[in-house]
Amino acid sequence: MIYKNLSQKSENVLVGLKLAFQIALVIFIIWVCFNPQTRLHSIVAISLMLIFYFLQSYFEKKALFHNELITAICNSSQELIVYKDCNGKYLYCNQVFLDTVNKTLEEIKGKTEADFFAENDAAKFNKISRRVLKGKVIRKKVELENGDKIYDITATPLVLTKGVLGALIIAKDITHEEKLKSDLEDTEQMFRSVLQGMPIATYLKDLNGNVYYENKMAIDFLGLSDSDNANKWNYEEKRADEILNEDNEIISECKCIVREKQITLKNNDKRWFKVTKCPIINHKKKVIGICSVARDIDAEKTAAEQRETYVATLTHDLKTPTIAQIKALDLLLNDHMGPLNNEQKELLTLTKDSCNFMYEMLSTLLSTYKYENGDYALNCEDCNIISLAEETINELEAMLKEKNVTVYMHTEGSQFNTECDRMQIKRVLTNILGNAISYAYSNTQIVINIRQEENGICFEAKNESAYINPETMNNLFKKYVSHAAKFNKIGVGLGLYLSKQIIDAHDGNIYAKSFEDNHNIFGFVLPLVNKVVV
Repeated sequence: MIYKNLSQKSENVLVGLKLAFQIALVIFIIWVCFNPQTRLHSIVAISLMLIFYFLQSYFEKKALFHNELITAICNSSQELIVYKDCNGKYLYCNQVFLDTVNKTLEEIKGKTEADFFAENDAAKFNKISRRVLKGKVIRKKVELENGDKIYDITATPLVLTKGVLGALIIAKDITHEEKLKSDLEDTEQMFRSVLQGMPIATYLKDLNGNVYYENKMAIDFLGLSDSDNANKWNYEEKRADEILNEDNEIISECKCIVREKQITLKNNDKRWFKVTKCPIINHKKKVIGICSVARDIDAEKTAAEQRETYVATLTHDLKTPTIAQIKALDLLLNDHMGPLNNEQKELLTLTKDSCNFMYEMLSTLLSTYKYENGDYALNCEDCNIISLAEETINELEAMLKEKNVTVYMHTEGSQFNTECDRMQIKRVLTNILGNAISYAYSNTQIVINIRQEENGICFEAKNESAYINPETMNNLFKKYVSHAAKFNKIGVGLGLYLSKQIIDAHDGNIYAKSFEDNHNIFGFVLPLVNKVVV
């Protein structure tokens, strides 16, 4: 309406100026004809007036279509630009439109959509033209019948004082954008379908903590009813601060966190969940939300508790008679029950060694479960790794003599003290050195390297033993896996697994290397200043 009013005012001004100019010109010609000094013949005067009229009419009718500036602007546009007369026939179009219909400007003049487009497409464009010629401004998206083109069309009437002179139509090709939008919608729908079918609670939150998507399982986890708005759910008061702190940690540090929690569901049923939360990052590497996944581990927790109770009971019941056996053997070996000959002492010594091995194995089993369940708190103190290694070697002297293996120790650096749980690190040294001796070839050497590194203190034990293939090497530090079977040895595979748990708890790193020249290295690195994981 504003456009129409402005057009009418402009047209009125132009008509007034044109009329004033015409009157002035007529007065001038009359003055020239009747002025005694510049008198012209009346036929000449009339001829001048007719020439002026025809020239004016010609330029008024042709200016719209032959203005070079307007033509240049239209042809430089990437949109299709068309001008129609009041009957809906083409009068002008830019080069983009001509290329689209593969016609020339002269070929499109006086034609309609039916001459260039399929029947259904022509009907769509014709409908828009009819509404525009009635004085309406139209903004519409049109998809061609074959689906290969989609246009965003803006059409406006050209209004003069006498009414609608014609229609100006501008069409922008948005095919690529629409296809991208459709692909994104399909991808999002596929993503939502996958999440709905997952057997874990999954939900997405924005930076304000509002949930804007959740699958069916998450509704129970979040405490929502089917009619609740996902953006208006509330935590229990005791959990609100905890979750807020977790969200702030994820957003500020851009990292994932994993927690095991006991959650009260809608039916007041308390269950254990393993909750994993990760930041959602856009293409600018900016956090825009949080993705949370909660897996029900209540059955696993119950089984773990039962297994822990069973293991604790079993180890306690086995350790008690084992200790009694060791004490009884000590009494016999110390001649408290009478003198023994050498053969008897040797037999009792072997029996005691077996009891000690059983006792140590039971301790390893119990310690493994304590580490796994987070029940073990490290007692850190200042400890010298060289002294601890020498102490461990002395305790393993019997094994060294049995296989005739010698140990050499090399040190590099000046700082060999670190904060650690002395008893637990000694357990690691015992496992590593015990394995090195057990699997070493007889009459060989074990070289121990202890060196100071930038990240801490490194301990390595290198022996001569059979090559360990990569597949076995990758599983050495896993539970119940060892390379003992390769050498026909008996073991439960918990020693190296427990050693890894201990080193990880000290924020260190344990590793193993094997070489085809029958040399193997087992070692670990402890930080000088520990950030202990308790």
